Amino acid sequence: MTNLYSKLEQIKKVFDVEKIAHINPDKSYIQKYYLANRLAYTLFQSSKGYIHMGISRDGVFKLEDLIEPVKFVNEYVKKLPGKANVLELACGRAANSLYLAEQNPQGSFSAIDLSDGQLKYAYQNQKKVNNLKIFKGDYHDLSRFEESKFDICFIVEALCYSTNKEKVLAEVSRILKKDGIFIVIDGYLNKNEAQLDSDVLLANRLVEIGMAVPKFELYSEFIISAKKYYSVEYEEDISKEVLPSMQRLERWARIFFKYTFLSKLLLKILPKMIVYNSLSGYLMPNLIQENIANYMITVLRKRD
Repeated sequence: MTNLYSKLEQIKKVFDVEKIAHINPDKSYIQKYYLANRLAYTLFQSSKGYIHMGISRDGVFKLEDLIEPVKFVNEYVKKLPGKANVLELACGRAANSLYLAEQNPQGSFSAIDLSDGQLKYAYQNQKKVNNLKIFKGDYHDLSRFEESKFDICFIVEALCYSTNKEKVLAEVSRILKKDGIFIVIDGYLNKNEAQLDSDVLLANRLVEIGMAVPKFELYSEFIISAKKYYSVEYEEDISKEVLPSMQRLERWARIFFKYTFLSKLLLKILPKMIVYNSLSGYLMPNLIQENIANYMITVLRKRD
């Protein structure tokens, strides 16, 4: 863990970490975060709108790896007989839903997101196809959709923003058809906080704030909640496969923390919500490599 501790020391030369650790990323904060980071996500993540980790099966990051999560979802869409009806939660720029709509022109695709900063791009993608509809809304309240409407619902790297995941699970269950599928691709804590020392807890908290996540949940706790509404059809730990994406971001963050004077200058010039991304980029790989956090694909099937 020496590398993690040395990184924390570098971070402390730039940031007041105790102050940052007490930030509360509520709903309003998350919306502001995505608005502030519109350009940053385009420059450092993907100009195509894929603002999540790629899945690198060969251990080497390539831009096309960013499409792998939605390719996984598409395998389930292709299995459906007839016209698929699919909903993406927290769609961001709707790049995933656009991909599915283009690959399945006979299907019907809907996507919902809360952030105006992301929806600006999502509405542009909606215009590119005839079978995609974008909605502004909170995934805790899916009342705009009738019961048993969708064959598949999916969410990529965004359920972590919920502080009431059971409500989301229940809402999705309501709008899924009989035997409908809910695909969740996301990151979690892999160890109970009681097992972690104060520095590791601090590192995890800085990663949360850097990404505007209120609190990472234990994967085991998520599964307990999910089993109230679903059977678990498929689970895959892809922590190693997303590590190349994280290490790509880590390289940018390493440059930021190498030059302390420049870092402090950028902290004064740029919105803090942009600069705080460096915390997540710098520390995430360590949390994955030390098995403190993990990244999972989970496929849930609605119970009768």
